[in-house]
Amino acid sequence: MLNDSPERLFQRAQSRVHRDDFGDTARWVYSGSSKRVLLIHGFRGDHHGLQALAGALPDYEITIPDLPGFGKSGPLPTHDLDSYGSWLVKFHSDTGPYDLVVGHSFGTLVVANAMSKSLDQRLVCLINPISTRASNCHDAANRIARLFYRFGENRFIGDWLLRSGLITRAMSIGLSKSKSLRTRRFVHDQHAKYFSGFHDTKSVTEGFLAASSGSVFDYTQNLTSLTLLIAGEKDSVAPIAAQHQFCASLQNAELEIIPGVGHLTHYEKPVEVASRIADFLGGNS
Repeated sequence: MLNDSPERLFQRAQSRVHRDDFGDTARWVYSGSSKRVLLIHGFRGDHHGLQALAGALPDYEITIPDLPGFGKSGPLPTHDLDSYGSWLVKFHSDTGPYDLVVGHSFGTLVVANAMSKSLDQRLVCLINPISTRASNCHDAANRIARLFYRFGENRFIGDWLLRSGLITRAMSIGLSKSKSLRTRRFVHDQHAKYFSGFHDTKSVTEGFLAASSGSVFDYTQNLTSLTLLIAGEKDSVAPIAAQHQFCASLQNAELEIIPGVGHLTHYEKPVEVASRIADFLGGNS
């Protein structure tokens, strides 16, 4: 499996998945004979974004819901972090228990917020955790992003703009750091297919405000579970220095750094990420 490409892992996972909706939440379950793992994807994606990671964990039963307002899941009345956190607490309570809960990117904020609402989970993994509050950053990239989502609220051009293939490709190029052309093509293809699968402009613009205004540092006192942090060495969204600082602020955390990748570790190095997750689960059974 160490030589399997993200595409092959994605296809392998596809052969063992079935859809099993829970209320308004579209839930995708990947069969396995071992421990139960719940994966929470990032902003603007859906369950497909973590499917290669599921493919790299063939022995585990993997559950990946589409976040409310994205993919096939219905929207929330309001898409802020508290609403997402409350949704996850209920989803976890009604469909669990799980041996491990994993969040990626915006999903780390959802998991952390749910932990602040007394989500009962002994083992937690945060991949590329959002450790800087984008709304407080004033570099060119963040200013452009805020302007883009502000225009996305426009009732005449908002939906067209937010679903623009050119904008999606630009985001994809900025997030991927892999030197492999094959991997980069896979990332671009995934984002082109699934990055615009949101319910409506309200879901995505409110989701952006939630993602850009939060930081995992807001929840350090609530993250008392055994926690695995996985970071990308070249992550510009969640810089490595802040990851070290975040790890030091937690009571029971360890930090694993994946070299040569940025914010899309789950796409660029799914086998390496899966290996660290499996070691974490095996060492804390």
